[in-house]
Amino acid sequence: MKENKPLSSTDLVSLENILWKELGSKKDYYSEVGEKPICEFVREIVGLDMNAAKDAFSKYLDERNLNSEQIYFVNQIVEYIVRNGLMKDMSVLQQSPFTDKGSVADLFGNDIQTWMEIKSVIDNINNNANYN
Repeated sequence: MKENKPLSSTDLVSLENILWKELGSKKDYYSEVGEKPICEFVREIVGLDMNAAKDAFSKYLDERNLNSEQIYFVNQIVEYIVRNGLMKDMSVLQQSPFTDKGSVADLFGNDIQTWMEIKSVIDNINNNANYN
């Protein structure tokens, strides 16, 4: 999970076994965590490896001609995802530190395609934190 790789059904069974048998019960889990999927819960705890996060966004950090404000923004996304494991609530992008150099509209208003691609990377990271 820490390396941004999708989980297999075997991985999911192992997580369920740990959380629902070794550490407690399924009832305990839902009592404490609610309806949050197990994979998402674990990713939030362990975070995402910095190298995996940077690799996911490498196209925008290494290969594109982004300006310094856009690079700052993408780096803030990387740091957030490394700490939190995913970015389900996109409204955080309307707060500092994401807005320190401008809003998404300010930064990508003339290049909405690049923003949509960055959002797609975020969505992919979020999807990899779930069993499909």
